[in-house]
Amino acid sequence: MATSQDIRARLGHPIIDADGHVLEYLPAVEPHLREALGPAAFERYRNQSSPLHRIMDADNDRRLATRTPQSAWWGTPARNTRDLATAAAPALMYERMDELGLDFAVLYPTKGFGIAGIGDDDLRAGVCRGFNEFYAATYGPFADRLTMAGVVPMHTPDEALAELQHCAELGFKVVALPEGVTRPIPEPEAGSPFLLPGQSHWFDSFGLDSAHDYDPVWAKAQELGFAITFHGGLGNMPTGSFTSVTNYSFNHVGSFAQRMHTLVKSLFMGGVPTRFPNQGFAVLECGVGWAAILLNDLLDHWEKRRPEGLEPLDPAGIDWDELEALMRRHGPELLAAGDDVRAGLATIPGIGVPPAEQDEWRHLGATDPEALIERFSRSFYFGCEADDRTIAYAFSPANSHGFQLKPIFSSDIGHWDAGDITGVVEEAYELVEDGILTEDQFAQFVFRNPAQLFLDQNPRFFDGTPVAGAVASLS
Repeated sequence: MATSQDIRARLGHPIIDADGHVLEYLPAVEPHLREALGPAAFERYRNQSSPLHRIMDADNDRRLATRTPQSAWWGTPARNTRDLATAAAPALMYERMDELGLDFAVLYPTKGFGIAGIGDDDLRAGVCRGFNEFYAATYGPFADRLTMAGVVPMHTPDEALAELQHCAELGFKVVALPEGVTRPIPEPEAGSPFLLPGQSHWFDSFGLDSAHDYDPVWAKAQELGFAITFHGGLGNMPTGSFTSVTNYSFNHVGSFAQRMHTLVKSLFMGGVPTRFPNQGFAVLECGVGWAAILLNDLLDHWEKRRPEGLEPLDPAGIDWDELEALMRRHGPELLAAGDDVRAGLATIPGIGVPPAEQDEWRHLGATDPEALIERFSRSFYFGCEADDRTIAYAFSPANSHGFQLKPIFSSDIGHWDAGDITGVVEEAYELVEDGILTEDQFAQFVFRNPAQLFLDQNPRFFDGTPVAGAVASLS
């Protein structure tokens, strides 16, 4: 059986890991947090109640009473102690890159999960700043093969702009954003059928109907040469997708796809890719199968719900005399049930109250299906793990108008999903051996797509790395 290193040696292209993970050694993080927050705020941060304490609570009665979800337990390598150390010590990960079959890796936090969702504005900004300073100092010396993503909080555009600039000053080449922000509802209506009883907050996904205009954030990222990557877990706890108080596997299955589905739909229908056609947006650890379904659904809805498609549904086009004649001929017993036939007939069509602006696709500016497909497939990249057979959906002939999407290789090294990290590339290549992907599609998945995501924003992204020569052919 060929190892990951063997497979990489016989390929004619590099392998770029777009999403591995580090396991932070917290005593080394704390000095950076103390410096960023100041002594008083640092102590306040250390002493605050963390949601992590609750999700790790083993008392099922308390979980049930508070609907605290069962979160990840035994979520990192244990028996394979070398893999555990690899995720914690950048020098060891760097040393093992050839053994893993990887040329270059983009790395994301683990202990840094949740820091962009801290409710206290001052703590959130300072904690993100402190973690980023730790990441820059710790992983900077290994930049030719490893690059760490800086975490950018998104509660307001101003705080995002400040941390984007800070990340650039620290030398980051990649930034990671949460998939949304939980916000208070200004006037929650008691008894509203559209809110859960007592609901006081909603989830903002930065695009359609957002509380803020995030265009300055996308523009700043473009100016600084950052692709936008979204990673679940960086912000608020996933209250909408983690619902079981006893079963982590139930909570985890589909949760990233569920959250990123809302985010991508919000950005797309909010016109963000239309206004920023050259900005790449990557959603990570969520797979791509759902995205193929989403784009097919968008195309179907665009065809039927764009202004031209709505014309056959306009109630102004109803011929009431013909409708009454047909009903008298074919349903006289129905008409006998009321005194006012015309008033009764008006209850048949589903009319509703149209909004002031009836073009729900106005932010896209698409005039044909090809333009809609181009905006979606050009802008979005989808992180897929090595064993994800639904990567094939990105290239499926069943996709409307033959569209293709952009999956990017996401190892999840450092977390339980990856298993033995020396087998991740081997497992990914089984998709070729099993006939799920062609060699060319595999090259798109592990090389061309992740390279293009970063090169489009920063043509010098791979300068000084082992893949610099190979990516030159993509320009």
